[in-house]
Amino acid sequence: MDFARRLAFAASAAALFAAPVSAQQAPNTSGAINDQLNWGDVFSNMLVVSRGDARAATSSATSVGNAVSGANLVGGLTASSTQANTGAIFAWSEVDAQNTREAVAIATSQGNAAQAQTVDGDLALDGAQTSGPGDAFAGAKISAANTRTISAGASTANNNFATAAENGDLTVNLAQTSSGSSYAVVDVDAGRSRDTVAGASAAGNAYGSSSYTSTANADYAQTSTGPQVYASTAVDQVQARNVTAASTATANSAGIDNQWGYAQIRGRQANTSSVYTESSVTLGTWNGAALVSSNGVGNSTLATNVGSDMALDVAQQNDGSVISGAFFEGSGSGDAVVASTAIGNAITGYVCSQCGDAVLAGTTSQTNTGNIASTGTINATTSGQLIGSASAIGNSATFITTSRNN
Repeated sequence: MDFARRLAFAASAAALFAAPVSAQQAPNTSGAINDQLNWGDVFSNMLVVSRGDARAATSSATSVGNAVSGANLVGGLTASSTQANTGAIFAWSEVDAQNTREAVAIATSQGNAAQAQTVDGDLALDGAQTSGPGDAFAGAKISAANTRTISAGASTANNNFATAAENGDLTVNLAQTSSGSSYAVVDVDAGRSRDTVAGASAAGNAYGSSSYTSTANADYAQTSTGPQVYASTAVDQVQARNVTAASTATANSAGIDNQWGYAQIRGRQANTSSVYTESSVTLGTWNGAALVSSNGVGNSTLATNVGSDMALDVAQQNDGSVISGAFFEGSGSGDAVVASTAIGNAITGYVCSQCGDAVLAGTTSQTNTGNIASTGTINATTSGQLIGSASAIGNSATFITTSRNN
């Protein structure tokens, strides 16, 4: 299993947190203390212009206030990390082309970014991230005449932390606080293309963990108080075969995945930020599939365990509004699927056992006071199948136990 790939950050440069040790030192437990403070604004901008024919036009921009990465690939890691960012983080990526086979624009903006990983050893981590009052903004724009493929993406997170352990226990105590806004915007304006994929993702606080043959103990507290968490994707083309446009905005997000070991999860999530997400696609003609989705969540926890029991203790409080919209307009023979979802609090617990019984136990609490709204429209002159759905939910909790063969 390639844990480095699963946890790869979009940040192009990261400070050294705990360097991998050599095979001669195994077994080994490394120790590290990280303390980072960024007060200034961080800005990146990349513009690629092609006025003739080009095989490919690619633009990438990445801005990070504080970045730290550490791994021990032959042993354990005991670490403490503190990151504080008060500056504004801005990343803009743009492609302006005539005729090209491939047009790509990617923008990533993060106030604080951290990653820790171990293989054949335990991971013990105490982490704290604070970001704000400066905002995080990432924007990607593509303007093109005729292309085969278009790929545009923008992602932001005021705080982002990822952990992984393989063949060793994982113990994490993490606190994340976001007091700035988070904006991710994608805009595609093109003539003709075969395939277009565009997506925007914005988060106040994000935590992701993956562990294998491990006993996992994850304790996290996330608080988002910034004015807004905003994601928008807009695609406007004269002609296309297949188009996918997706936007996701989440104030607090936690995803913990453990396999082949007991898992104990404790989470506290509180949000007062307004969450807004929108995806829109306008096509002159299309003859393939148009997929338009928009998902907004105040607080989200996804916890999964394979092969053993899991104890779940999660409390969520959402006091911010959550608004989601998905819109499509076009004419042609293609199919269109439009989905919009807005949720105040969402918890999903999943346990799967290879053999015998798997037990999911614990307590959860959800309180929502914010307004939740979801809207969608499909406006097509001629078309194939048209499918639309809009869902608005104050609190959502799902618990599943199953066996590998089910």
